[in-house]
Amino acid sequence: MYANLAVSTRPVSLGHPVADYRAADYLRQEIAFLETRLHEMGESGDCAYERALSRAYETLLCERRQQLAQLQA
Repeated sequence: MYANLAVSTRPVSLGHPVADYRAADYLRQEIAFLETRLHEMGESGDCAYERALSRAYETLLCERRQQLAQLQA
């Protein structure tokens, strides 16, 4: 029994309004989570781990915003 996993994939949309809405909603939730985590950690973390995590979150946040913009275009 194996699970099919996809990491860092763009939402698949076949032009169906419900699928587009769900993908956009998921991206908005992920963006909100990343923004919250960045706000909680502050602009510069207390240690190297937090600074590295902040950079990773900022990269993910940028990617998700681009994906949302493409989905809404």
